[in-house]
Amino acid sequence: MSDLRRITADGREILWVLSRKKVRNVNMRVKPDGIVYISAPNRVPIKYIEDFIRDKSDFIFSAFEKFSELSPAPPLPKDEETYRNGDTLRYFGTDYTLSITISPIEDVKISGKLILAAVKSEERTGRVLKKFYSEETAKIFNELNRRTYEMFQAKGYNVPFAELQIRSMTSRWGSCHISKGKIVMNSRLALYPEVCAAYVFIHEYAHFIVPNHSKDFYAVVGGLMPDYKICVNMLKNSPH
Repeated sequence: MSDLRRITADGREILWVLSRKKVRNVNMRVKPDGIVYISAPNRVPIKYIEDFIRDKSDFIFSAFEKFSELSPAPPLPKDEETYRNGDTLRYFGTDYTLSITISPIEDVKISGKLILAAVKSEERTGRVLKKFYSEETAKIFNELNRRTYEMFQAKGYNVPFAELQIRSMTSRWGSCHISKGKIVMNSRLALYPEVCAAYVFIHEYAHFIVPNHSKDFYAVVGGLMPDYKICVNMLKNSPH
């Protein structure tokens, strides 16, 4: 997300995105992806918006805590799974309603609170959804990989730009192969808010600096993501 911004409130980091719109006032939405979405008129300066967010920080952090109590994530789409109109699918922490249409051209799009799946036959829905999740997850994870590397470089940490592998894992959210300069990410992170995947990337990159889970390790993680424990809470009841 190229327009992602960061501010600090009460010693904690808030990630936010600004959209300039024809609105009268500054409007705010706090979403399960761990990001605050702001819409504001062109005339409103950034400093005013940052102060506005800080004034709302208690509400924002309270919302993040509630999001950390999301119900357990469902499985990722499978080829053989049977899907019907009205089914609920979770995609990066948000629940969507599935809408299936029969079409000679297969495609999946997200519109509002709907996942729109165009398929040649209803029996192919699982296969088409699985392909969509795989391709979109790869795009998002590659961007997060690049962004995390740049964060570590900006902090003066000498880390490699990690080779990225994505696969399903049952016992961990990610792993770091220091000698190979490689990070493996769990594909199931596509079911959780994007900020959780961002945390796992930071966690694994931190192992290039500290290859254990000592206080020094978590000092590195916390220096880059002060609220990382929110993500830990979201992921604690699933593979880690």
